Amino acid sequence: MEDIFRDYSEKILLYLGIESINDPYSQEVDIEYLNPIPIRAIVSDISFAKSTWSLPGVSTSKVKQILIEKKHESLFKLSQKIKIDSDTYEGWRENGKLQYKVEGDFLRAFVYIKKYD
Repeated sequence: MEDIFRDYSEKILLYLGIESINDPYSQEVDIEYLNPIPIRAIVSDISFAKSTWSLPGVSTSKVKQILIEKKHESLFKLSQKIKIDSDTYEGWRENGKLQYKVEGDFLRAFVYIKKYD
């Protein structure tokens, strides 16, 4: 698996962020993004049918599945947005917690671009 990862991985950027609440009454959260951290990942496209099954209740315009090394788990947990090529994605969260699956030495997660109606 390490050979496949080395041959087919590409560089993605993880943006960590600091959340701050300016007005406690409106609960409006501002996010200040820090400098991006580049890591290697295998990125694959997800079809519409699989995305509606895998991400229930999330309205998306584009979904990708990423496979990263487990040593980057803490960075991925803290990421606010993920840049792949020229598109900016966000990780799939449920109840405020980032959802991913650990498989051996790798971590698998779904990232998406939110669709605004």
